Amino acid sequence: MEAAPVPEDLTDGEADADEDYINDAARFNVTLRVEALFPKIDVDPADGAVTGAELAAWNLANARREVLHRTARELELHDRDHDGRIAFGEYERPSWAWRFDDHNSTNDGVGWWKEEHFSAADMDGDGFLNLTEFNDFLHPADTTNPKLIHWLCKEEVRERDKDNDGKLNFQEFFSGLFYSIRHYDEEGITDDTGGSDAPAKKSFSHLDLDNDGLLSADELKPIIDNLHPSEHFYSKQQADYVISQADTNKDGQLSMNEMIENPYVFYNALFTEDDYGFHDELR
Repeated sequence: MEAAPVPEDLTDGEADADEDYINDAARFNVTLRVEALFPKIDVDPADGAVTGAELAAWNLANARREVLHRTARELELHDRDHDGRIAFGEYERPSWAWRFDDHNSTNDGVGWWKEEHFSAADMDGDGFLNLTEFNDFLHPADTTNPKLIHWLCKEEVRERDKDNDGKLNFQEFFSGLFYSIRHYDEEGITDDTGGSDAPAKKSFSHLDLDNDGLLSADELKPIIDNLHPSEHFYSKQQADYVISQADTNKDGQLSMNEMIENPYVFYNALFTEDDYGFHDELR
């Protein structure tokens, strides 16, 4: 068994020597790591038990830090004049994005990595993307930028607008978006277990605020988080999973002993680099 990698940035700048967590077999001692991290997670309040909310907040902070770190490396790669920001002409799209080109795809007009996408991420309108804006550009599901949220909604319309009228009619909604959101509805509006289109019509009507029989980009904003889940969504999922696996007394939270008794469940859920390596693209 290979030694587990020592996670970066999780000691808040403390100069803990790596060997403090290495046992006689030269393997990472996860138990000691859990003991060191427990008080940093158990903060709201610090009561000797880690709740799902505390664990999700910890996951989210780690994920955002890792994503921003990767974005900074990407910015440095594309920032040809080394001014700490990127102009549209400096950014080279991923090599596989050629399939979104109008001439290479039947899905004409898709705007990912195009100038409209870039401009929407340019929150201050200066024609460049700084680190925060470039991070939003690469990971729009996590943005709070209203322009980028609107662009994301427009993309959902554009990708499914078969008659090119700039909106979605019921059939366009039913054959595309509905099946992407039906599992997220807490009120059961999109429950289609009966096989009819009634739930889809109810969901469509719920979104169609102006009752014109069409869904505009703005009317998709209430469901955009379902179509493009954010790091907050994944962090909560991860926290729920860890608690379900390690909560031996079923009280809905984790004690220090429960974490120590299930160290690898806790460790793998928080610290493996691959956890956030896939879902952050094209959410």
